[in-house]
Amino acid sequence: MSSLPLIPRSASLRWREFRFQGVPLFLFAAALVTAVVLWRTAWTPTAFVGEVQATEAVVSSVEPGLLLDLAVDDLETVTNRQVLGRVQVKSPEAATAEIDAMKTDLQVMRVRMTQDQNRNDLGYQQARVDLQLRRLELASARIRLQQAESELQRVTRLVEDKVFSKGITQMRNEFGYDVAVRDRDLLRKEVEDKTQVVTELERTLEQLRSSDVPGRNPAINDAIDAAIAAQEKLLKETVGSVTLRAPLAGVVKKVLRRSGENVVAGEPIIELGSDKPKRIIGFVRQPITYLPKEGDQVEVRKRGGRSQAGLATVIRVGSQLQLFTQPLRIRGFAAALERGLPVLLTVPDNLDLLPGETVDLVLKPSR
Repeated sequence: MSSLPLIPRSASLRWREFRFQGVPLFLFAAALVTAVVLWRTAWTPTAFVGEVQATEAVVSSVEPGLLLDLAVDDLETVTNRQVLGRVQVKSPEAATAEIDAMKTDLQVMRVRMTQDQNRNDLGYQQARVDLQLRRLELASARIRLQQAESELQRVTRLVEDKVFSKGITQMRNEFGYDVAVRDRDLLRKEVEDKTQVVTELERTLEQLRSSDVPGRNPAINDAIDAAIAAQEKLLKETVGSVTLRAPLAGVVKKVLRRSGENVVAGEPIIELGSDKPKRIIGFVRQPITYLPKEGDQVEVRKRGGRSQAGLATVIRVGSQLQLFTQPLRIRGFAAALERGLPVLLTVPDNLDLLPGETVDLVLKPSR
């Protein structure tokens, strides 16, 4: 049996079959390729995120006072050592009042030292009188000791000559040998005690003699006068104003105080930030499958429609996890707090990054 001939098909029928069979496959393949390209260029999940940091500084006054002549405002560009304003520290009247109060305090101290020295002088005179009395008593005791020793020698010769025996006798009111020995020993002990007392009084008198009245001691007067002069010089130097200067070249981030306000020492007045990025700080999110090391390469990707990337180097790696703000990519969702390991990176030379900009980071572990 012979095969039947093919029925011829028109071009419109063939186009209709292609639309129902070929077009869906073509569209699916095109969508798949587009998704892969977008995923690789802009939607690739990042290993961690980072923020571009710049050098920041705070301008404050070393002395309290009134803020005057503030010459900058928010977002203005400043140069290094540029004058930003001044702080009027003290008025001449206030400085004079402080100097007078200081002089009064020093004079009161001088009077108190004089009173203390007068008491020392009184004690010194009393000690001198007491020392003289003790010396007289010591001299009298030594004389009596010499008499007692002479009496003991006399009685000893009488006993040796057997004029009378040892012991107390009442013949011719004479004392015996034992009484002479007892008197000699008592007087010897009295002389030793009085000698020790006189020695202690002489030492105390020497200590009192070393302290003089401030009015008679030029060293104390010179020291007090030098203290007054130093304080006067210090106060005169602080009279006037303190000039506020920019510690770096950059942009004024925020002005915290305005002209006419009172400021205290160390209070932030102006916040500055450099206009060029210094480093990038990133946070490796959990779970941490690879711990970065110093020297590792990191791919830095700018966010936006046009993909820009560059290579950075790990400078330092933190030792503990920290809280950081994770910017989400889906619209309608706010930032969330996460924990991550901080990592400091260099800034790629080929990227034009702005301080405070958020970048995506892809770690490239070293072998």
